[in-house]
Formats: sequence, structure tokens, C-alpha cells
Amino acid sequence: MYVAQHPVHGPIIILVHVDDMAVADTTLEGVSEVKNFVLTTYKGRDLGASNTFLGMRIDRDRVADTWMLSCPGGTAALLEQYGMGAARPNKLPMPAKTTLMRTGEQLLTNGTPHAELFGSILYLSTTSRPNIAHAAGLLARYMTNPEDQHWQAAKGIFRYLAGTPDYGLRYGASKALAGAVDADFGGCPETRRSTSGWLFTWNGAAFSWGSKRQLTVSSSTAEAEYMAAATATREALCVRKQMKDLGQPAETVNMTEDNQACLALIANPETNGRAKHIDIAHHMVRERAAMAEVKFTYTPGVKVLADGLTKAMPNPACTSYRSRLGVCATGATAPEVNRTA
Repeated sequence: MYVAQHPVHGPIIILVHVDDMAVADTTLEGVSEVKNFVLTTYKGRDLGASNTFLGMRIDRDRVADTWMLSCPGGTAALLEQYGMGAARPNKLPMPAKTTLMRTGEQLLTNGTPHAELFGSILYLSTTSRPNIAHAAGLLARYMTNPEDQHWQAAKGIFRYLAGTPDYGLRYGASKALAGAVDADFGGCPETRRSTSGWLFTWNGAAFSWGSKRQLTVSSSTAEAEYMAAATATREALCVRKQMKDLGQPAETVNMTEDNQACLALIANPETNGRAKHIDIAHHMVRERAAMAEVKFTYTPGVKVLADGLTKAMPNPACTSYRSRLGVCATGATAPEVNRTA
């Protein structure tokens, strides 16, 4: 993505992928000027308003001033490809308290297209379905030598997608930039490492998120949350820069966190006995907080939006979490909930 500063029209967003390009601006004149420049410089075609981009469908409601990003066609094609088109839908992408690990038993045969299946789920989770990001990240740990339990877990996610094929992210609500970060503690049964979850919302829906196992073992919940906060801070700095390029206010990125000990570590620049072993790479969060580039505030765990990126959730919490992310069906009425909590 490139953001060009036009002297008259202001910031213009240009998305480029190989030989495809999409241009966005607050005025039609700005878009036309960029397209005319490109088409007079290079050989190309003007396909008009974007309806799809990189497999994602773009739906606009100019009356309501909203737009939606989804992958219904790609989801339907994947379900048919793996014989799941007529599968009975699941209400959850993954049952609560699901634990996957390696047992060395019931290994999949070499002909099983597990890599393609896992990769397809991972792609959907990184484009328009943040509500399956934790499940996709959990499966990605078993790309090599997967077992039947991993295959069944992947098919369970596909059954969930079969019931929500046209769901995607809808933007348009007047919501300010906000972030959230969370971590479980020693959730991986094999390595005892924790999982970091972070996301950022703007205008009513998530636009940047991640769910990833930490690189080292944490000795306390505070340390696991602190390491997650450092990861989220690095992303917040990138988001902050992008917002400034777009001419949006983002002097301080506000983020919610549910661990009081972690907040104390961020606010206290002095090292104590229980934190002196933490790698220096994670302490940058203190500096950025002191510079007011990011601000962490306490929010109870169930209200932190990143909670669903660190664990599988039961219903009705899973459905509520999906709505708070801004994920809904195409054409559905936007749920009246606080998506930036």
C-alpha cells in the first residue's frame, strides 16, 4: 500500500498487487487524476469501481456510507473443493477449551492436502475473518506431520464457514482508532509458551490483528501480557504512521489491557527482581508509553476485544465477540455494540 500526498486532494491510497491496482480518495477527482496519470504512462485498462480485490469482495452502501470486505466466493469455492459444500454448519469455529498437540499417532498420509487446507483457512483469517484467527493460528503450528485430530479441527472450521459464508468486515461507524492486547499463560501444552493476541479497530471494525505463539516461555501472567504488549506496541507504531499518512488524528494509540501487573511494569521504568530477566527487546513498550505514542488502560478480561485471539470461546460469547469485531453478514443491520472496547 502506498499513500501519496496530493497538493490539492490530500492523501490518496494506492494498492498495488503485481499488475493490479486500486485507488482510493475522498474525492472522485483525485481518483481520476491518478488513473489518468497511470494509464498515460503505462499500458492498462480502467475496470471502473472495484468490486473485488485479491479474492475479496467489496460491497458499498453509499446511502448508509458503509462498505464491507468479505470473501464469499472464495469461501464457497473452498468448501466445494474439499467436499464440505453440503456440510452441517457449526456454531463455533473451534469448541471452547480445545487443545491440539502432537501424539505421533494417526498421521495423515502424504496425499492428504492438509497444507492447502490449513493455508486456505489462514488466508481467510488474515483478510476478512479475524474471528477465526486464533483457530487458524493454532492449526498453523501443525503444518508439518499433521495428525487426524488436526485434520478434524480444520474441517470443524470449514463447517463454521459453511454456516457463515457471506460474513465479512463492515466499516462505516463513527468509531475512533482503538487497540486491544491480551495473552493466555502457557497455553501451548507442548512448549508451555503463551499466545499473544492484538488488534486495532477503526470506523466500526477490525483492520489489523494477530494471534501468535510467543517465542519464549513466560514465568508469569504479567510477563506473558508484557511480551504481548510489546508486540502490540510495534504494530501500533506502524498503525500510527499510516494514520498520519492518511491525515487522521493518531498522536496516541489507546489500547486496552486486562492485567494490572503488566500495566505496572509498563508504567515503572525501574527493573525489579521479578522482571530483570525479561529480554530488553520487550522493554520498548515502556519508552513508547512514556513518549505518549501508546497508552494502555485497564479493562476487565471479558471486555478486552483481543480476548478471542488467545483462546477458543463458547457461545454466546463467540457470537458477541464476532459482532464486536465488526464481522457480520452482507446486508445485515450493524449490531449496536461497542466494538472498540
